[in-house]
Amino acid sequence: MQAVLHPDKFTNRSEDEKKISEEYSSLINKGYNTLQGPLSRALHMLWLKNEVIEESNKSDDPEFLMEVMELNEELEEADGEEKLRKIEAKNKEMLNNVSIMISKCFEENDVEQAKKAIIKMKYYDSLSKRIHDLLREKGILD
Repeated sequence: MQAVLHPDKFTNRSEDEKKISEEYSSLINKGYNTLQGPLSRALHMLWLKNEVIEESNKSDDPEFLMEVMELNEELEEADGEEKLRKIEAKNKEMLNNVSIMISKCFEENDVEQAKKAIIKMKYYDSLSKRIHDLLREKGILD
Protein backbone atom coordinates (compact mmCIF):
# COMPACT_ATOMS: atom_id res chain seq x y z
CA MET A 1 0.00 0.00 0.00
CA GLN A 2 2.85 2.36 0.79
CA ALA A 3 4.29 1.88 -2.70
CA VAL A 4 0.94 2.78 -4.26
CA LEU A 5 0.13 5.75 -2.02
CA HIS A 6 3.59 7.22 -1.45
CA PRO A 7 3.49 11.01 -1.91
CA ASP A 8 6.36 10.89 -4.44
CA LYS A 9 3.99 9.12 -6.83
CA PHE A 10 1.59 12.08 -6.66
CA THR A 11 3.91 14.96 -7.57
CA ASN A 12 2.09 15.60 -10.87
CA ARG A 13 -1.41 15.23 -9.44
CA SER A 14 -3.91 17.74 -8.08
CA GLU A 15 -3.44 19.32 -4.66
CA ASP A 16 -6.38 17.29 -3.32
CA GLU A 17 -4.82 14.03 -4.51
CA LYS A 18 -1.45 15.04 -3.00
CA LYS A 19 -3.10 15.79 0.32
CA ILE A 20 -5.00 12.47 0.33
CA SER A 21 -1.78 10.63 -0.53
CA GLU A 22 0.06 12.29 2.35
CA GLU A 23 -2.71 11.52 4.83
CA TYR A 24 -3.06 7.87 3.82
CA SER A 25 0.69 7.41 3.61
CA SER A 26 0.97 8.71 7.17
CA LEU A 27 -1.76 6.34 8.36
CA ILE A 28 -0.08 3.38 6.66
CA ASN A 29 3.25 4.25 8.32
CA LYS A 30 1.59 4.57 11.71
CA GLY A 31 -0.18 1.24 11.26
CA TYR A 32 3.01 -0.47 10.13
CA ASN A 33 4.94 0.87 13.13
CA THR A 34 2.17 -0.20 15.50
CA LEU A 35 2.05 -3.73 14.13
CA GLN A 36 5.82 -4.12 13.85
CA GLY A 37 6.52 -4.08 17.61
CA PRO A 38 5.15 -6.93 19.73
CA LEU A 39 4.11 -4.64 22.61
CA SER A 40 2.45 -1.97 20.48
CA ARG A 41 0.75 -4.72 18.44
CA ALA A 42 -0.58 -6.39 21.61
CA LEU A 43 -1.81 -3.08 23.01
CA HIS A 44 -3.56 -2.36 19.72
CA MET A 45 -5.19 -5.80 19.72
CA LEU A 46 -6.41 -5.04 23.24
CA TRP A 47 -7.72 -1.66 22.11
CA LEU A 48 -9.66 -3.42 19.33
CA LYS A 49 -11.41 -5.34 22.12
CA ASN A 50 -12.30 -2.00 23.78
CA GLU A 51 -9.84 -2.66 26.59
CA VAL A 52 -6.79 -0.76 27.78
CA ILE A 53 -4.07 -1.20 30.34
CA GLU A 54 -3.75 1.72 32.69
CA GLU A 55 -0.27 2.96 33.57
CA SER A 56 -1.00 2.03 37.18
CA ASN A 57 -1.64 -1.63 36.30
CA LYS A 58 1.12 -3.80 37.72
CA SER A 59 1.59 -7.53 37.81
CA ASP A 60 0.16 -9.29 40.84
CA ASP A 61 2.17 -12.46 40.17
CA PRO A 62 4.82 -12.67 42.93
CA GLU A 63 6.90 -15.30 41.09
CA PHE A 64 7.02 -13.17 37.97
CA LEU A 65 7.91 -10.04 39.93
CA MET A 66 10.73 -11.94 41.64
CA GLU A 67 12.00 -13.13 38.27
CA VAL A 68 11.98 -9.57 36.90
CA MET A 69 13.73 -8.31 40.01
CA GLU A 70 16.43 -10.97 39.60
CA LEU A 71 16.89 -10.06 35.93
CA ASN A 72 17.26 -6.40 36.91
CA GLU A 73 19.85 -7.33 39.53
CA GLU A 74 21.76 -9.43 36.98
CA LEU A 75 21.70 -6.46 34.63
CA GLU A 76 23.03 -4.10 37.29
CA GLU A 77 25.87 -6.51 38.06
CA ALA A 78 26.72 -7.26 34.41
CA ASP A 79 30.18 -5.91 33.74
CA GLY A 80 30.93 -7.14 30.25
CA GLU A 81 29.52 -7.88 26.84
CA GLU A 82 29.19 -11.62 27.44
CA LYS A 83 27.02 -11.16 30.53
CA LEU A 84 24.93 -8.48 28.85
CA ARG A 85 24.39 -10.66 25.79
CA LYS A 86 23.38 -13.58 28.02
CA ILE A 87 20.79 -11.43 29.81
CA GLU A 88 19.65 -10.04 26.46
CA ALA A 89 19.13 -13.57 25.08
CA LYS A 90 17.23 -14.63 28.20
CA ASN A 91 15.01 -11.55 27.98
CA LYS A 92 14.33 -12.09 24.26
CA GLU A 93 13.28 -15.66 25.02
CA MET A 94 10.90 -14.44 27.72
CA LEU A 95 9.49 -11.79 25.35
CA ASN A 96 8.94 -14.46 22.73
CA ASN A 97 7.22 -16.76 25.23
CA VAL A 98 4.88 -14.05 26.48
CA SER A 99 4.16 -13.02 22.88
CA ILE A 100 3.05 -16.58 22.12
CA MET A 101 0.93 -16.54 25.28
CA ILE A 102 -0.73 -13.28 24.19
CA SER A 103 -1.50 -14.72 20.75
CA LYS A 104 -3.16 -17.73 22.34
CA CYS A 105 -5.19 -15.52 24.66
CA PHE A 106 -6.52 -13.50 21.73
CA GLU A 107 -7.23 -16.65 19.73
CA GLU A 108 -9.28 -17.93 22.67
CA ASN A 109 -10.82 -14.47 23.22
CA ASP A 110 -9.49 -14.46 26.80
CA VAL A 111 -9.03 -10.73 27.18
CA GLU A 112 -8.31 -10.79 30.93
CA GLN A 113 -5.44 -13.25 30.51
CA ALA A 114 -4.21 -11.24 27.52
CA LYS A 115 -4.11 -8.14 29.72
CA LYS A 116 -2.07 -9.97 32.37
CA ALA A 117 0.34 -11.23 29.72
CA ILE A 118 0.67 -7.78 28.16
CA ILE A 119 1.53 -6.33 31.56
CA LYS A 120 4.32 -8.92 31.77
CA MET A 121 5.43 -7.99 28.26
CA LYS A 122 5.71 -4.37 29.37
CA TYR A 123 8.20 -5.41 32.07
CA TYR A 124 10.31 -7.40 29.59
CA ASP A 125 10.12 -4.60 27.03
CA SER A 126 11.36 -2.12 29.61
CA LEU A 127 14.22 -4.45 30.50
CA SER A 128 15.03 -4.82 26.80
CA LYS A 129 15.34 -1.05 26.47
CA ARG A 130 17.65 -0.91 29.50
CA ILE A 131 19.85 -3.65 28.01
CA HIS A 132 19.96 -1.81 24.69
CA ASP A 133 20.95 1.43 26.45
CA LEU A 134 23.71 -0.33 28.37
CA LEU A 135 25.05 -1.93 25.19
CA ARG A 136 25.03 1.46 23.50
CA GLU A 137 26.77 3.12 26.47
CA LYS A 138 29.51 0.49 26.34
CA GLY A 139 29.82 0.79 22.55
CA ILE A 140 28.82 -2.87 22.03
CA LEU A 141 25.81 -2.48 19.73
CA ASP A 142 25.45 -4.78 16.72
